[in-house]
Amino acid sequence: MPNLMRRFDAVVSHAGPPGGKVLRGTALIMVQYGYAKEPYNFGDWRKQAQAICAYGDYATTRFAPHAPAFTIGNPRWDDWTKPGFADAARTALPELDPDRPVLLYAPTWGDLSSLPHWLDQTARLADDHTVLIKAHHNAVRDGHLGDIAGHPHIHDISHIDLMLALAVSDVLLSDYSGAIFDGIMCDRPVVLLDLPDIDARFGKKLDASSIEMARRDELGLRVGQHDELPDAVRQALRDGPQVGAALRDALFFKPPSVAEAFVDALPKMIGQ
Repeated sequence: MPNLMRRFDAVVSHAGPPGGKVLRGTALIMVQYGYAKEPYNFGDWRKQAQAICAYGDYATTRFAPHAPAFTIGNPRWDDWTKPGFADAARTALPELDPDRPVLLYAPTWGDLSSLPHWLDQTARLADDHTVLIKAHHNAVRDGHLGDIAGHPHIHDISHIDLMLALAVSDVLLSDYSGAIFDGIMCDRPVVLLDLPDIDARFGKKLDASSIEMARRDELGLRVGQHDELPDAVRQALRDGPQVGAALRDALFFKPPSVAEAFVDALPKMIGQ
């Protein structure tokens, strides 16, 4: 793979070079992977890049110590704003009751996942709402989703693209997942499901400085107890997104075309 990459002027990837080997004569342009779990997403491994494409000014500042960073927006924004995207989403998802609010539950995976603590309580919301469950692919692989079949208003959509699911949803429920920020970008209200012992789960991917911890109260409605969840959902449906405009705009630059913003910045990225 490194030999193949040398045939190109630039390689664009959300990951580092194969084997961690520095590319010779080829620019490695990294694309931001997400916002959650900052110790990883903004880690020292980003120093391998010649340039980094960032979603917004917040990320550009965080990437700056590692490599030149360029604010171009999230590439998925082009999908979200494409004519017909919402219609495509309705076609891809199960048929939904138009009289029921749609809740999308998108937990992360591993030690930070809220599935063991919150899945049953989230499922109970299907008495009055449609509940879409978008589990992490590793959670599906490991059988952590459990048995949610049989309820007419609960749908396992783990195999469906998150952006399509957001297009048909009224509220996003999540924990410490990058899905939080996809919801914010798409102007969906977010309910944050806290774990009681989260400090004990800190490690290489998450610590107290990561934005989903350090600025958690600004991102959405926090829920720490099971009996608080129905009221939080009602408030989210009533009041809409909780994130302030200044933070939202810092997280996500929204140009008319992210693809064109990338093309415009490309000569500077590769030093031409």
